[in-house]
Order: sequence, then C-alpha cells, then structure tokens
Amino acid sequence: MKAISFLIIDDNSVALQELTDILKYLGYKEIHTSGTAFEAWAMLRIKDFNCIISAWEMPEMSGMALLKVVRTDDNYMNLPFYLTDSAFTNSRVIEAGRAGATGLILKPYETETVKGKMGEVVGISVLTEAEISLEEGTDLIEAGDYEGALKLFEKLIEENESAEVYYNIGYVKTAQGEHEQAIEAFRRATQLDRMFAKAYEAMGRCYKELERPNEAQECLHKAAEIYMGSEKDEHAEEILNEILELRPDTVNVYNSLGVLYRKKGDLQTSLKHYEKALKIHPGEPYIHYNIGRLYVEMNNPEMSKSFFKQAVSLDPGFAEARQALHAVELGTV
Repeated sequence: MKAISFLIIDDNSVALQELTDILKYLGYKEIHTSGTAFEAWAMLRIKDFNCIISAWEMPEMSGMALLKVVRTDDNYMNLPFYLTDSAFTNSRVIEAGRAGATGLILKPYETETVKGKMGEVVGISVLTEAEISLEEGTDLIEAGDYEGALKLFEKLIEENESAEVYYNIGYVKTAQGEHEQAIEAFRRATQLDRMFAKAYEAMGRCYKELERPNEAQECLHKAAEIYMGSEKDEHAEEILNEILELRPDTVNVYNSLGVLYRKKGDLQTSLKHYEKALKIHPGEPYIHYNIGRLYVEMNNPEMSKSFFKQAVSLDPGFAEARQALHAVELGTV
C-alpha cells in the first residue's frame, strides 16, 4: 500500500509543528506543510495528496476560501479536507458542511481526536502505516516466518514504541521457546499499556513454562482482573481456574471467583468460593465483608450481620463493613 500523504496548512508555526508531531506519532510519515493557503494551492497543483488539514483563520486567504477553491476542481471533489480552529459555532459548522469539508478538528489538538478523524477518511485507510506494518508482521507469524516477523517488529520499535508490537515480539519469542526474552517483551508491553490483559496472560504462561508459579500466578491474576473489569467474565473464569490448578491454595483467586459468580447471579457457587477463601485465610476482613454482602443478596440478614460484625472485629477501621452492618441492623437493606 502506498504511503499516505498529508498537506497541513497553518500560519501558526507552533500549531503546525504540533499537528505534524501527532501525525508522526500515529505512524504517518509523508507530511508536507505550508504557512499560507496560496502556497498550499500551488503545492496541490504539482503533487498528489491524500488529505488536507487546514487552519480556518489565516491572513490573505483563509482555510475556508481554500476549501472552496479545491472543491471547484473536479480532481479534488472527493479529497478529504479538514478545517481546524479553536472553536466552531453552529453557523460555522453549517458553513463548513455546505462548502464540502470532510470534518472539523478542534485546537489544541488531542492525539486520540486526530487519530479518530483520520480513521474516518475512507479514501485513505483506517490503518496508519505502522498498523499496516504490524499486520504484515502478524501475517509473517501465521506463515511461520518468525525471523522475518522479528526483523519487521524490531524496525517498528526503532521508529516508535508500541505495546502491540512488543506483545507480538513476545509471541514470537514464546513460539521459539525463548521464554525469558518473551517475558521481557511482554513486560514492556504492559509498561506501555497497563490494561493489556493479553500481555499479562501470555507472560504468566511463560512463567509457567519456566516453573515459576509465584510470578505466573501474579501475571495471570492481573489478566483475569482486567478481563473482569471489561466484562469478559468467561475469559476471566478460565484464567482463574487455570491459576487454581497451578496454586490450589490461592486465596485471592477464590475471592475473585466469588466476585465473578456473584456478578453472574450464581450466588451459591459464589458462596462456595468465598468459603474456600475464608478457610485459607480466616483473618481477612474483606472476605468476611464479601460474604456478608452475598448474604444480603440472598435475603439472609442474620448471616450477613454475623459476617459484617466479624469484618469490623478484625478491622475496626473498616468503614464499609461498619456502614453495611448498621444498614442491616436498621433493616434498610
């Protein structure tokens, strides 16, 4: 796929550089700039561009005026053209739409906003060049060309660090049996994206292969927590049960399974897991508190009161347990 070419116009050199830096960060390489609409029009006549982003307000010739000129030429009727400004009134939004603007971008620029706007440009592609290269790398993995994939991923890392690229490097290293190096790559992926559940999961499996159960449990449990937080409960359940096979005396996993089954409405199974957690760690106030909450949902106030009292007894500063106990005693829950 050919490189995506941008023409950015703004008489404000600081804003021009800011947008250029953001586009480069997103993986776009071919970026041309101009300080005036007149110069931009001349550039457009001698070179093909895939997208124009112009400031609305500029001296001599505004971005809106340039847009109107561009749209009068049949060659540029469908060329993506964005206007930028620090604010857009309703009248300006209507004016831009009538003139044929593809969209509007607010200043100061936000990276995610620019990324989203560029993804809307059907004439370009929803993928940046970096994402295209990443796809090429995953294609090489599927074809079994691990060395070729590694070379491509390492080149991408030199240009711009990415959690997804490090994850793929870890995947390749795992396939090659180089688990220590895979762990380094997965760890870097999680440092760049602390909610990257797949990377924690894969790192945990590498630790399992290296017979390091403590680290494996920690990584897998982190992955399960992230999956639970994003409503991917089935995946979380699989991982939690995998941890139990590895470490059957893990109190946090039983507690997490209790939370998971409670969310699913399976209160009896939830209770069984909480009770297992309590058996392993009878002095943990949060487990007593969780069981108390569960008995509230099971319409058993006496049992809930008993567990809330125990939680408060174990931790007198446990405000949530104290409040829950008070609510049960008043009959408000």
